[in-house]
Amino acid sequence: MSLRPRLKRTLTRAMAHPAGAPLRAGHTLLAHTELAVLTARDRVFVPAPTPAERADVAEHLTIVVKTFLRPDVCRRFLRSARTVFDGRIVVVDDSPEPLTPPDGRVDVIALPYDSGVAVGRNRGLAAVDTEFTLITDDDHVFSRVTRLGPVLDDLRRNPEVDIVGMGLMNLPERRVADVGTRRMTEGSLEPLREHGEVIDGLPVRLMVAQNYVARTAPLRRIGWDEGVRMMDHRDFFHRASGRLVAVVDLSVGAYHLRTPHRRDDMARRGDLAKDRAYLRRTWAAVAAGEAPSDVTSFRG
Repeated sequence: MSLRPRLKRTLTRAMAHPAGAPLRAGHTLLAHTELAVLTARDRVFVPAPTPAERADVAEHLTIVVKTFLRPDVCRRFLRSARTVFDGRIVVVDDSPEPLTPPDGRVDVIALPYDSGVAVGRNRGLAAVDTEFTLITDDDHVFSRVTRLGPVLDDLRRNPEVDIVGMGLMNLPERRVADVGTRRMTEGSLEPLREHGEVIDGLPVRLMVAQNYVARTAPLRRIGWDEGVRMMDHRDFFHRASGRLVAVVDLSVGAYHLRTPHRRDDMARRGDLAKDRAYLRRTWAAVAAGEAPSDVTSFRG
């Protein structure tokens, strides 16, 4: 393991410790200060979308976001999304008390407690009735750099592209995530387009960050394996390999504010042993030819 992941893991554990209160407070203060500065900068230097652009995006795009035990975080996301997006947002919530919709354009789908991310994403996607879907997480924050009109333009110009990933800046590190160089697992189909190949100026990625716009119909053909509770993202792209084409457009993006100091939340999110065991069994069967790589328990 390289130095950066080691330091990150050590810091996360230190903040989760009962004596880590000063670290938690410092992390929160730094991340929120950076967020305030960056979003203020965006308002000054990034042009606002035109009314026509906002109307077009609202008509053709639905946002799907999964949340669990973080109502304040999800409300922050919704406030930020409304600065650039006027359309329908589907929130899937498996908390004991589901979020109350803040406006008539937000639909909340309540699921049984701790149903898991894969189940939630499938239920959210099943509720979409627009041509395009934006898949994101509740701890993301949108701003004027989340320019959804150009992303839809990318997809409309390039029918061979199914997914356009956006830049996702992790705070307080101020590091833009690019997960596209990770290899697919054994058993995945050969990619339709090679990593790094350029389509209309946008580089192909085998995987993009969890903040992307996709054509709804191809997204439904893949879905999320409901045998997975938390490790949904990488598995989705393993199964999408050879079926969907993803590119990344780093001229648009969002901010990512993790909450590593929430001990109860992180304990659940960090309990990945069952997911890992399930995925090992599943992909071993695929690699052995005992199961197709598009197997999923999607019941949308």
